[in-house]
Amino acid sequence: MNTIGFSTKRINGIIVLISSLMMLVVLNLPFKAKPFGDITFHEESKNLALFIKGKIPYDQVVITKAPGPILFYTPAYLIAPANATDDQLWVYGVAFTSIIITISLLLIFRIGSSFFSKEVGFLSVLLFFLFPIHCYYSLGIMAEAPAFFSLTLAIYGWSIALHQPDKKSGWIFLILGMWFLILNRPNTLLLLGVGFLVVFYAFFKNKTFFLSYGKKMMVSFVCVGLLGFGVLQLAKIITGTKSGGNQETLLYYVAHQGRFQFREEPTDFRFWESDIRPDSKDYQNWNKSGGALSAIMDQTHQSYAEVYKKFLIDDALEHPGLFLRQFFVKCFYGHVYFINSVQPNEFDLGPLKGPIGYWAFILLINSINLIIVAGAILFLFREKNLIRYWIFWGVIISLLIFHGLTYMEPRYIFPSRVALYLMSAAGLYRIAWIQKIIQKTTIYIFPIPNSKS
Repeated sequence: MNTIGFSTKRINGIIVLISSLMMLVVLNLPFKAKPFGDITFHEESKNLALFIKGKIPYDQVVITKAPGPILFYTPAYLIAPANATDDQLWVYGVAFTSIIITISLLLIFRIGSSFFSKEVGFLSVLLFFLFPIHCYYSLGIMAEAPAFFSLTLAIYGWSIALHQPDKKSGWIFLILGMWFLILNRPNTLLLLGVGFLVVFYAFFKNKTFFLSYGKKMMVSFVCVGLLGFGVLQLAKIITGTKSGGNQETLLYYVAHQGRFQFREEPTDFRFWESDIRPDSKDYQNWNKSGGALSAIMDQTHQSYAEVYKKFLIDDALEHPGLFLRQFFVKCFYGHVYFINSVQPNEFDLGPLKGPIGYWAFILLINSINLIIVAGAILFLFREKNLIRYWIFWGVIISLLIFHGLTYMEPRYIFPSRVALYLMSAAGLYRIAWIQKIIQKTTIYIFPIPNSKS
């Protein structure tokens, strides 16, 4: 095990300082994440906080989507005054999120140091500062930041359990992290399936791994499943009939969107909103299909789920080629970034202005992003003991499968960047010239043992 046998004072201070500065820089960019996302998590967290304070009745408390963000933001809203405005609540929520994200980066350094070396741990954090998408998503009341923290906690737990399988804290962190990850992003439920497959594989092909971790992993996954099911059922009970929305309806809604995403326009990467792509053929066809399905519901008196489920199955069977092409385009789209909040002709960032500046900036951030992806691929191809890193590649595969089959946005893949950046750092560090640069840099960050620095 690569234990933390060195002083982390300097690196901790550097992470906190740079992370704070990066948050301020991103906060002042001319483009931003939506402050309240789709408003649902903000409104439901606010109502739960007001109910706990005794300011509103219970019948106004609902949890219509994933319960994780509600559990995440409600404590921050509880600290705010009962009469706080939405903008004031946003400040409390973002301040809390920024602290949690910074803690996540501190843990990411420790994960990289534990699995690989302090140099790789440093490079992992450096990659986040080179492409600070985590800061961007921290400035909105959304599921991305709590999901990011959840996966960080889970991988941190696995880093302990891998090296000290008899240490309970590792398994507890793994369970809590995976559990909260699923509460924030129920689509990551597939990670449990990947985990069970890893144990099954180890039973036949890697007895050493199975004997050390197999039974504990199985127990952990069962605990995560039971805890997740329990909270999701509690959310249903709390909501009851107070809202028409639920997880099943949402799933069919986004899957229906996905059947038209990149269908006839495989290179149209604009965001899926009416004010951004009103001229899009795929978007227009999606609207028409929704109207046709609503008419079927009225005529046949079938439920939303029945009608949409039949359409999704029939459409996939009738257009297998389109289905397959859409899947791979969505997987690519999940790893590239475009700015939709500002039109190219309105773009203004220092010397970068107008359409040329816009596309130059898009090229820059995606070049960095694709280098990070390439580093992870390099790691996966060169690492001979991939079973040790099952949670790294497992969460990426789980999210790509789910959103490749349904509907994709880059933010849905964002939580897996914890794993992506760690693998990328390990892969890039195998390149000689990068290794030399990092080694020379870290001489000034990690004091030599027994020195006074």
